[in-house]
Amino acid sequence: MREIDPAARREALARSPLFRVLQADERDAVLAQSSVRRAARGTVLLHRGDAGGVAFVIIAGRVRIGLTAEDGREVTLGMLGPGEVLGEMSMLDGGEVSADATAIEDCTLLAIDRARFLRLLRENGEMCLRLMAVLCGRLRQSNAALEEMALLDLPGRLGRVLLRLARDWGNRTPQGLRIEMRLSQRDLAILVGGSREKVNRQLRAWEDAGAIAKDIGRLVIMRPDMLTAET
Repeated sequence: MREIDPAARREALARSPLFRVLQADERDAVLAQSSVRRAARGTVLLHRGDAGGVAFVIIAGRVRIGLTAEDGREVTLGMLGPGEVLGEMSMLDGGEVSADATAIEDCTLLAIDRARFLRLLRENGEMCLRLMAVLCGRLRQSNAALEEMALLDLPGRLGRVLLRLARDWGNRTPQGLRIEMRLSQRDLAILVGGSREKVNRQLRAWEDAGAIAKDIGRLVIMRPDMLTAET
């Protein structure tokens, strides 16, 4: 098994929304207390309800965050790629993991153990302050998302979700920005807090108007201005 270049580990932490606020020596301290893990496609990295003991930074591959309903249906909440972190909240507070995390590609991950990471935080107050600022920013984003749910109608919410997905997962094609992840109408309905039927109706309306198109199961954003007009 090929060893992961230390530079690749540093780059993954530097790209991470959580750890990029740290100083280089602080990231090196995190790396010194971490280990590299590999997971084959289909491996469940975290189970909802598990006690939080480890967080993962993705070095290579993609991970699906989702929930399984009582009737067995799976709902996608998000997709994470290189540089992104999963399990960090439960790792920090020791609470239960809030969703399942499954590798949808062969993944290389940096595993950060809770006990070791908390020891680093106790020894470095500046690191704590920087991470607190990131977590406060996430809370603000969550509040903004709740405001969207409360104040925007379904087309407005759906437009913002599609534009966010295009920004994070978009690939430029001759047609437009192709969202490189497969999301069902049910998944989108969960993300925007609406019914599958209404989401389907709005997607059809945008497709008829030339704002979006479908390409082998993927959505292509052709006229982003038409989606923002709905917000």
